[in-house]
Amino acid sequence: MEVFKGGKVEEVIAVRLDPGDDVHECVEKIAKKENIQTGVIVSGIATVDKARWHSISTTDFPPKDKFFQMEGPIEVSGIHGIIADYKPHMHFTCANSDNKQVVAAHLEPGCKTLYLTELLIIKISNLNLTRRLNEKLGVVQLRKK
Repeated sequence: MEVFKGGKVEEVIAVRLDPGDDVHECVEKIAKKENIQTGVIVSGIATVDKARWHSISTTDFPPKDKFFQMEGPIEVSGIHGIIADYKPHMHFTCANSDNKQVVAAHLEPGCKTLYLTELLIIKISNLNLTRRLNEKLGVVQLRKK
């Protein structure tokens, strides 16, 4: 375990994405444009016409990811995550229109806004975080830059 202290809330940024916007790609562009080296996606809702995600498929090390896709319309009830070194790591929950499939997983590029996406991002200053591979575990972990 490692604890990273010293950051301060610098700014709160509200974001609206438009139809066709890729959620993951837009958050990464916003992080660079707004100079969000470290940040927190504290809230997000959306409707998407396609969802892409991955989940772990084993309890062994290194973990193995399995990738999935679902066609819409899809209701996204929550998006949250951490931006480290300008790169978002986001998780989300969603359900398809007939509520027969509910997903909670790692959001991947390819989630395209259908009607709306709304996000609230907190920009953190004085705490530069990144992710680096822990070679012993085979897992990319949060680290101080």
